[in-house]
Amino acid sequence: MAKDFRKTAQGVLDSVGGKGNIRSLVHCATRLRFMLFDNAKANDDAVKGTSGVVAVVKAGGLYQVVIGNDVHEVYVELEKLGAPTGGGVADDGAGTKQSVGNMLIGTVAGVFTPILPAMMGMGLIKGLIAILQMVFPSWASSGDKSYTVLYAAADALMYFLPILIAYTSAQRFKLDPLIGMVIGGALVYPDIAALYPFGPWGIHTFLGMDILVMMRYSGTVLPSIFAVYGAAKLYQHFRKTLPSAIKNFIAPFFTLIITVPLTFLVIGPVFGMVGMGIQNAIGAIVELRFIGPILIGLIIGGFWQVLVVFGLHWAVVPIAMQEMSTPNPLWGNGNVSVIFSYSQIAVIAQLGAVLAMAVKIKNAERKSAALAAGIGGVFGITEPIIYGFTLPKKKPFFIACLCGAGSGALAALLGNFLVSDGRGIASGQGGMGLFAYPAYLIPNFSNSAMNLIIALIASIISAGLTFVIVYFTYKPDAAELKTDQAVVIDTSKVNVAVAKKIYAPVKGRVMPITQSADPAHQEEALGKGVCFMPLGGKIYAPFDGTIEMVFDTKHAINVKSADGVEALIHCGIDTVKLGGKGFKTHVQEGAKVKAGDLLFEYNKDIIARAGYNLETQLVITNTDEYKAITQAKSGDCLVGDLVLYVE
Repeated sequence: MAKDFRKTAQGVLDSVGGKGNIRSLVHCATRLRFMLFDNAKANDDAVKGTSGVVAVVKAGGLYQVVIGNDVHEVYVELEKLGAPTGGGVADDGAGTKQSVGNMLIGTVAGVFTPILPAMMGMGLIKGLIAILQMVFPSWASSGDKSYTVLYAAADALMYFLPILIAYTSAQRFKLDPLIGMVIGGALVYPDIAALYPFGPWGIHTFLGMDILVMMRYSGTVLPSIFAVYGAAKLYQHFRKTLPSAIKNFIAPFFTLIITVPLTFLVIGPVFGMVGMGIQNAIGAIVELRFIGPILIGLIIGGFWQVLVVFGLHWAVVPIAMQEMSTPNPLWGNGNVSVIFSYSQIAVIAQLGAVLAMAVKIKNAERKSAALAAGIGGVFGITEPIIYGFTLPKKKPFFIACLCGAGSGALAALLGNFLVSDGRGIASGQGGMGLFAYPAYLIPNFSNSAMNLIIALIASIISAGLTFVIVYFTYKPDAAELKTDQAVVIDTSKVNVAVAKKIYAPVKGRVMPITQSADPAHQEEALGKGVCFMPLGGKIYAPFDGTIEMVFDTKHAINVKSADGVEALIHCGIDTVKLGGKGFKTHVQEGAKVKAGDLLFEYNKDIIARAGYNLETQLVITNTDEYKAITQAKSGDCLVGDLVLYVE
């Protein structure tokens, strides 16, 4: 069945308070990242209850809705519904008050997330080039322009990064994006780039004074962001104060003629130096030969997924991007990052954890969900693993973090001796999951192959060690251990002509109540009946009758037939603890219903993510009033199939 992305988008939009409550919206690989005017207007439970939503995370000043691999499709539907996408910030500054740190993280996320898909594609091309150079060592110097063309595709994003950053920053700060691109373009304009000396900086004459400090801006991040921020303030001021007849062309004129010189005279040098400081700080740690790389591997390997949980890894991304902004002579003049090289080792540990859980889980539906999350983890999408499995159980998540830390330190240790003479390992910008590994092949670096081998070894150990420890320490709950067993149905002794007939209220797999994962139902303490592993999400009336009770928590209903059969329909095990979250009733006490009428709905994703079994029980609560209750069907069933005889 095709997924209804519009329904998901509409549900999310309504639940966050409507488009009027949205300051801005961007998305990354798995999440919708809202900046809301008032977070209190967002209904967390309603968002989580929306079909297609994995989780809600509030961190970094952002309201983050985890969708998974379908996030782009939901984002497109939100655009169609009128949500203010693109990361713009309202001019009046109204909305939920944020700390400076939260604002910075929100800004970084808004600036970088639109660029991320292209950045990952670029990383894969660089990995492909590195592989081809290993196979054909003379390819680059052969005169074949295929190398030049492919390298242009791989390097264009980094070279012209100030333009792309200026574009996304302009969207976020409410500046005409084309004006933002002009500012970014000025930073990498050929005549400007030619002024960059071979030393750390150069001073040139500007209006007769030696005050123009030139630096290399290709691949930089901070100068574009802050230049566009200042330009946006100027532009908004001129748009408000200039006469309508001239503001369309005079506002851009004043904005550019003020911003571009100030960018080169003040903003560029200041934040260029900040960027160099960040880069030099990381370099200084790495230069603590042998010890420094191990420290970085330990920290990034252990805490990267913790940052991902809160969406705070975006605070680290500019640091890694600054690392890659200039060629590094220690790595064959490649644009590399030490930070990114250890993050993949952390990510893959979560994959090992969920696969171990999948092996221990016996319940078919829960097992298949764990395996599906694991498949996403292979491609670097860990949110379904984290929110659906490892984090709710706590111990598997922390085991994965510890194994990631140890494996990151091990990668640095091996890299110290086999790759970089005490500087650990590094990687370029690559894809996610399996597609991250080509980035460890650094063009023109002599130990490139060993760099990749160590990354693979550390990743295998990270995932493998996590798998082993989780496998031997994880204890599935009763619901996860319960398996379906084949049952032979014998109705030969039933007087079919006079027996009361009870029909399946759900689609799914029907089993004897004695095979329930709930001990009370196993012992038939509440009465005889059947249980189901349901599909769909809707519960229907099993016969004609009257609704006797609707539980306050909406997860169960009592219904009584006209001829006296009293039945309890109970969805899930221990789902009373959800307090009604994920359930929606369609009937009230005293209502008359016909067999097949809709009684209530449940959201299987919410129930499963909360760690509860979806098993639904149909129990005849006045069993003692009858001589025999016989199961009529086993295995797969549809709504309305005959499942019980009551005599």
